[in-house]
Amino acid sequence: MYMIMKQPMITGLFLSLLCLYGCGFEERRKQLDEREQALNLREQAVMLKEKEIRLMEDSVRKYAAKMDSASRMIAEPGIPLPDSLAGSWNVTMVCTQTNCTGSAVGDIRKENWLLGGSGTVVSIRAMQGNKLIRIYTGTFTSNGLKLSTPEAETSRSAALMQVELKVDQLNKMSGQRLITQSDGCETIFKVDMERSKNQ
Repeated sequence: MYMIMKQPMITGLFLSLLCLYGCGFEERRKQLDEREQALNLREQAVMLKEKEIRLMEDSVRKYAAKMDSASRMIAEPGIPLPDSLAGSWNVTMVCTQTNCTGSAVGDIRKENWLLGGSGTVVSIRAMQGNKLIRIYTGTFTSNGLKLSTPEAETSRSAALMQVELKVDQLNKMSGQRLITQSDGCETIFKVDMERSKNQ
């Protein structure tokens, strides 16, 4: 009789423990789910922060590259432009390298450049027909001409342009023009210049 009474009591106790354990299990599972959600949210926040940092690093890298290319223009002090180089030049530029959209290797540009100088400052007025399209300023040195678009011009066009030229013969010059866009992409043109015949 005692055994018969004890058995339902054990069964009841076992069922109560099982119920308590089941409730505890449900509570623990709920806590684990909440923790998992919190971890997922934190992981997403970390991924967003990493993306922001990458974008900032890209922006800093592009700015540093632009500043570095601008500093390449600073070289030896200039000397006055010889009279033999002043005047009108026919210019042909051929794109040799680019990673910019809208530009392609082989693109050709033709302009007329008017070279002049004041003291050690050299300027080029780039013309298409009778229209002034750009002004470069820089220096003439024993190595040739080094010019870039002035700061005000650069801020308008959002591109930095640099020109390096060497004198090949009395009536011929050659070199390159580097265009650095605001997004950091670059286009390089080979430049060939010939003294304008109608001078």
